[in-house]
Formats: sequence, structure tokens, C-alpha cells
Amino acid sequence: MSIGIEPSHLADRLVGREFAYLVTAGSERSHVVALRCEVSGDRVTMSGAGRSASANIAANARVTLVWPPTPHDVENRNYSVIADGLASMNGDDVVVLIGSAVFHRPA
Repeated sequence: MSIGIEPSHLADRLVGREFAYLVTAGSERSHVVALRCEVSGDRVTMSGAGRSASANIAANARVTLVWPPTPHDVENRNYSVIADGLASMNGDDVVVLIGSAVFHRPA
């Protein structure tokens, strides 16, 4: 089950979520890394993505971010937040422009 989230309101929907999984796609396989995020409007900035994620972003800017459920968000504690966007590197930081986002829980 999914409930849409307006990308510009993403920060308001991440109450109590300490980190996100950044999922990038390489030529042979995907790569997942857990990172702390700063969210401003429809932009997410993360530091410390590492060489594999950086190389994947250089080859394919499409990424997915997944914030796991948290008991701190009483209203949405059973939902993950999943967002798709386009990533770029700004020095050592990954900057993602979010195109779409949803609350998602198992059916």
C-alpha cells in the first residue's frame, strides 16, 4: 500500500527517521549504503557515500532513497518512505533532486 508524498513536503514526513538507504545502480549490480540526510524542500544532501555509490551516480543519476519505519512517527510508524530522484555529486556530497515519494507498507 502506498500513499503519495509531495516532494517539496518530504522533510515534514521524515520525523524521527535518522538515516536513509541510498540505492544506486551500477553496470553489474545495485549498491546500497545507509547515510544521514539533510532535507531542504525537494533536495536531499548526504555525505560519505563512498566510491561505489559515487561511480554509479556518475554513470546513472537515477537513485532511490528508502527511510525505514520508525516508532517515533506515531501516525506513520508502519510505513517506510521511498523516494526516487536524480543524483549529482557536489564534492564528497550526494545531492538528490526528488521527483516522487511515497509512504509504503506491506499489503
